Amino acid sequence: MTRHLCMDCGAALSGDEIALHKKIICRVAEQYYCMDCLAAFCSTSRERLEQLVSYYHRTGECILFAKQENTHAGQME
Repeated sequence: MTRHLCMDCGAALSGDEIALHKKIICRVAEQYYCMDCLAAFCSTSRERLEQLVSYYHRTGECILFAKQENTHAGQME
């Protein structure tokens, strides 16, 4: 798995941060902002961006924020 870093501050990125960057900035981006740098770039607050992430998770409206299914659920050990 590739480790992605914020293109501004160098912080390690979560999947949600990458997805949000793709949703807001550019779907085919290969470099990304962390939540704080994206908020500064968009002149908004981190809290507002976190609300957007929660909205997309809750509604399932954007495939970039699709919940990953547990592939081991129901399997015997």
